[in-house]
Amino acid sequence: MDLWTVGNKTIMLLFVMIASYFTTAAADPWLVLFFLIYLALNLVLHIVLKKAAKKAIILIIILYLAVCSIYHPYFTLLLPFSCYELASFYHRKNGYALIAAMIPALFLRDTMMMLYIFMALLSFFNYVMVRHYMGRVNKQEDEIEQMRKDLQKLAKSLNDNEDFAKASAYMVKLEERNRLTQEIHDGIGHAMTGALIQMEASKRLLSSDPATAESLLQNAIGISKDAIEEIRVTLKSNKPPVEQLGLSRLKTAVEAFGGKTGLMTSVVHEGNMEIVTPLQWKIIYENVTEALTNSAKYSGGSAVHVELRVLNRFIKAVVSDNGKGSLKIVKGLGLIGMEERTAAVNGTVIADGTNGFSITTLIPYGM
Repeated sequence: MDLWTVGNKTIMLLFVMIASYFTTAAADPWLVLFFLIYLALNLVLHIVLKKAAKKAIILIIILYLAVCSIYHPYFTLLLPFSCYELASFYHRKNGYALIAAMIPALFLRDTMMMLYIFMALLSFFNYVMVRHYMGRVNKQEDEIEQMRKDLQKLAKSLNDNEDFAKASAYMVKLEERNRLTQEIHDGIGHAMTGALIQMEASKRLLSSDPATAESLLQNAIGISKDAIEEIRVTLKSNKPPVEQLGLSRLKTAVEAFGGKTGLMTSVVHEGNMEIVTPLQWKIIYENVTEALTNSAKYSGGSAVHVELRVLNRFIKAVVSDNGKGSLKIVKGLGLIGMEERTAAVNGTVIADGTNGFSITTLIPYGM
């Protein structure tokens, strides 16, 4: 708004100065003084910051122009801008501003009156349009500020959720450790303690009562065997299957990739994942992560899809994106590394850039 006012007032002031010069019979030093005072008042107007002071200075400028217009009528052409400038401090007063700006036209005659009305209407139209667009800009700034506050709330909520998830995962680990400790203490610990007591007793009876010592020692061996078997059963029941470890690690990597790059990611799997060996999981994981990195760098797409299927004779892992693709595929170090890893287990890697870009890893099994 201030820039619009300064620009229009400057243009009109130049017009008034030139028109006054050509309509005055001789050079008039008083006109120069009046213009300089007008410029000084406007400089003060844009220096002060308080609204009350600005309003007072604008009123002084209006009165000053009214007085100067008695000396020369062209000073009245500067009045509409000051009127609209004063109206900008009030909301929904456009009509009153136009009426106030039109009052000086009642005291003008002929060409001067028509020129004043034209300038007042033109400047009023510009004033209304600028005020309209300034209102839209202010509204958008308010919306942006509200969106920023909402984003901060969401970020805080997300951080709180992440902290809660971390705390929950930590509590689950503590509970699992406590369960395993209690299970070992109640079962294996008691059994080994009983076996140790019997071995100590057999040691004392070894010279005086060999038969009883042998019986106690045999019981201790039996108890130890049962404890060892219980350890094996406990470890087997608590150890997650290989397919769960491999699939969970793969999903975690894909989700982390999406969070880091901003790309939409998805993972689907189908078939018997139990037949995938740890070595095959390692190759699949490394090929998928390498393909994801290539998609982020070169595809220019917005989404990446990972598909893992166990077929009749092959394990198939596909990473595809919705990017620009490439009809001519140039093998870089990443793709060559994938091919070498897969070839170590008699597998193959297929790259296709016709519809987006996709990399397929095929690993045979059961052959």
